[in-house]
Amino acid sequence: MRTAATLLLAGFAAAALAAPSWQAIGENANGNKVFVDSASVKTAKGITTVAYRTELKAGLDTPGGSITSMRSTMQVNCKDMTASGVEVVLYEDEAKGRIFSRNKAQKVEFLKEPAGSSADMVVKHVCKK
Repeated sequence: MRTAATLLLAGFAAAALAAPSWQAIGENANGNKVFVDSASVKTAKGITTVAYRTELKAGLDTPGGSITSMRSTMQVNCKDMTASGVEVVLYEDEAKGRIFSRNKAQKVEFLKEPAGSSADMVVKHVCKK
């Protein structure tokens, strides 16, 4: 019985450690709220990988419902303030894990992000000196 309780508590601790730690960083030019998963920020060889999410102010209608949020992963090169998208997941219901689409980048290509976009805000947040 004690072993089962210990394993159960260890499972909860592992889940808590793996859970995203969303930090609000503001609103983009469209009024969408932007959050960075501070636990996901990792830098290696001058490139920072970061996960972020955007809550859409106005949902995008689809036949299956409305896209209300998205989660993205990107790599950031702070030396030249560019970024490369890794993956974008659009959610019809993020709380229930209902995914509308998931897109992974075919290749790594570092570009300047449009001013005021969610990605631009994340680049500036990750690269602040």
